[in-house]
Amino acid sequence: MLGHVGKLVALASILMLLSGCASAPPAEPEPALLIEQEAEPPDEPEPPREPPQWEQSASVADFSRCKLLDPRPAAVKALFRGQKMGEIIGRDNVGFPRTERDLPGLGEANIIAAKVAFDDAPPTDLITNETLEEQIRLMTEWSEFWSQGKFKYSFQFVEDWVEVPVNHADYIIDPGAGDNQYDQEEFEQQVQARLLDIAQLTVAEFPDGLDWASADAVFVYWSPEITAFKQSVGVRTKMLSTPGGNFRLSFSGGGIFHYSDAGGIQLRTKQDYLWTWWIHEFLHFQGMNGHAPGEGWPTGVGQGAYPAQGEYSGALSAWETFLFEWLDDSQVHCADKETLAAPEQVILTPLEIYGGDRKMIAIRADDYKVVVVESRRPIGWSKDWPSDRAGLFVYEVDADGVHTDHVNEDCGNDPANPKWAYYLYPDTVEDTSCIPNDLDRILVREGMTVTHSGIRITLEFSGDDADYVRVERVADEG
Repeated sequence: MLGHVGKLVALASILMLLSGCASAPPAEPEPALLIEQEAEPPDEPEPPREPPQWEQSASVADFSRCKLLDPRPAAVKALFRGQKMGEIIGRDNVGFPRTERDLPGLGEANIIAAKVAFDDAPPTDLITNETLEEQIRLMTEWSEFWSQGKFKYSFQFVEDWVEVPVNHADYIIDPGAGDNQYDQEEFEQQVQARLLDIAQLTVAEFPDGLDWASADAVFVYWSPEITAFKQSVGVRTKMLSTPGGNFRLSFSGGGIFHYSDAGGIQLRTKQDYLWTWWIHEFLHFQGMNGHAPGEGWPTGVGQGAYPAQGEYSGALSAWETFLFEWLDDSQVHCADKETLAAPEQVILTPLEIYGGDRKMIAIRADDYKVVVVESRRPIGWSKDWPSDRAGLFVYEVDADGVHTDHVNEDCGNDPANPKWAYYLYPDTVEDTSCIPNDLDRILVREGMTVTHSGIRITLEFSGDDADYVRVERVADEG
């Protein structure tokens, strides 16, 4: 018995020990020491850039010195751009006073606009009234903006197709090989009568009710089915027999380049930018030379129509805006190398912003030359530009210079193909060999200088809506 009791006691002792072990709480690890990290203070916002505390320098130079006179003989001035008289190639004025041409330069120009078809190029839905009406709206808006209300294009729009009952292919316009209509004298002589025939046949089919007495020109949009007008169709100030009587008018319709995907530009794009093509032609009819500085570059409507490599600006050069009196004289800062005794400070408003105290700097540099400075921004009429293209364009204007355009393989800014104006490169550009559409190297950005003809132009500060420009005299080069 005692042995059995002893076993029971021993078992009880073991159970008590086991029970004690089971009820003991497990040891918990000590909580990790939490280190409170202080939050990083937010970055301080950059202080807004403050423009220099400038006041406009007074334009103290003799203002007539900046209104370059056109020194050519009257017979030469009478030549249209591209016309020839012996060895002389005509151009429109780039010096004062401007010459009044087919369309007025001030007030209002009235243009009859219509869609025109032929038996072998019938009406088509490739162009609509809605497209043309939008282009007309843009043209009127453009004229009122760039002239600052001193001029506008108004239109009499014919809504129905004008159908000319002939085959247009019977009036083929083909200059043959080459691209330069102004070098093809024989072609020009042979084709003039045919161009007048086409214009006359077309206006004869216009509807009744148009105010022909008020019209200055007729601009037509051919059916995009045309194939035979391989050169632009147009006549200048010719007597035309219209349904309303005989009137002296200018007429323009363009050629197949404008009605196809020619030149790598889609027809749809050309229709969306028809306003740029027509305005370019209107300006020629008004006596504006265009095609410089930078012929064909996307710097303005005078340089050429349609986007170049997807870029375009509908701006008008400051010089030709000034020449046409669309700028007030007070908006032009005139300086003269001969009398520029101390640096002058000018705050320029970009051309793409309406109005402004100063829109242009003109610096008389030579007998018939001025250096022009204009401010530009990628907004408004230049909204197709890259967003960082902001700064100055500087160029030299020669009122007595020779001008050529539509020359094959012309980069647009090379004296080998003379122009009435050339863009000037910033001093930092060492290689100034001509490159087509070289806008980004031509553009003068903040801190850059341009030195030319004993004048230095410095862009001291470039803000959203103004450029701060210093003009000073320096030693002549060489």
